[in-house]
Amino acid sequence: MRRVVITGIGGITPLGYSFLSSWNTALEGRSGIRRITRFSTDNIPWSIAGEIRGADSISLFTQKERKRYDLFVQYALLAIKDAIEDADVRLPQDTALFIGSSRGGVYGLEISLKGLYIDNKRLSPYLMPSTTINMAVSAVSQRYRIRGYGIGISTACASGAMAISEAYRFIKEGNGDIAIAGGTEAPVCRLCLEGYGRMGVLSKGRDSKASRPFCQGRDGFVLAEGATLIVLEEFERASKRGARIYAEISSSASITDGTSQTGSTVDAEAETMHRAIRAAGISPSDIDLITAHGTSTVVGDEVEYRAIKKVFGSVLKDTSVVACKSQTGHMLAASGAFEIGVAAMAIHKGIAPPTINTDALEFDLNMSDRAYEKEIRNTLSNAFGFGGINVSIVLKKVELQHNLK
Repeated sequence: MRRVVITGIGGITPLGYSFLSSWNTALEGRSGIRRITRFSTDNIPWSIAGEIRGADSISLFTQKERKRYDLFVQYALLAIKDAIEDADVRLPQDTALFIGSSRGGVYGLEISLKGLYIDNKRLSPYLMPSTTINMAVSAVSQRYRIRGYGIGISTACASGAMAISEAYRFIKEGNGDIAIAGGTEAPVCRLCLEGYGRMGVLSKGRDSKASRPFCQGRDGFVLAEGATLIVLEEFERASKRGARIYAEISSSASITDGTSQTGSTVDAEAETMHRAIRAAGISPSDIDLITAHGTSTVVGDEVEYRAIKKVFGSVLKDTSVVACKSQTGHMLAASGAFEIGVAAMAIHKGIAPPTINTDALEFDLNMSDRAYEKEIRNTLSNAFGFGGINVSIVLKKVELQHNLK
């Protein structure tokens, strides 16, 4: 089987308009969570989000494109531009595209339905195509004149990680040499806010301390938006063109545990991690850093902790754990991809990022509210979605990178 490496990372998140700016903001321990400005929350108990402010002022899109493409598609186009520039690569026509989204064009649907039923406006002819989940793939294909394999993936909050997992397998099995993969999401709208809120999974906090994964007093996740797309290449291809290599994908694993409509089980999450680690040919003690799913829900965090403890046992005390959603909020599909990007950058830079709001940790996890230097050779990223979709991906450091730029 062929080796697969990460050569570019792009994104737009509540922490920054690019992946690098988001990474730097994260290292500073800052939060992208604040009071929602896009619509009124005066008559509901949920008022904060990881909202991207000012994205509509970015000059990448024409007015026609803004009407044609839902916000989640625009975020994907911003992220891929960032990723391509970061990888310093010209995409060949047969580039494969794997882009995940949980909610697709829910933002545009809400605006359109409001216009139809409240303001008596006609629906846009772009509504149905622009809100379909595969439209991010289609828009990228159109903009970069790509005619390779393409698929929109929707596995709830695991969609971005699943897209990267599928792209990894695609290249590893010899179906292609380069792929773009990740997740994009624009769910910061009244429909999603109240929909998740009525489920009881959203925090009612009023400030940036509301997202507190694995901590006492957590009361749900903070909804967020954004996109992260990653350039994956076959190792020899990347080496020949002198690409900077952030990390190698060692393995991925996925289990669907259909015991619940909203969550998974300790056994299923643990088995997913076990399979990924075994497939990488290493043991839990070789994992230096875990980017946890860590949404800040009462039940979800406990289940994930117990699963991690089951896998790592006594070596967990020496394993750094990062919960990125403490800073970004939960970007749904985009979070899993962002966290894999963070893991790759942590390997490349030798830095363990912080987890903020950890003043009252409930579990014995090795988390720090400050970034610190550490040699990181192997990482494990977890992403879990509604319906019991579990994905774990192992990254490793590539030695002797004489070809680094």
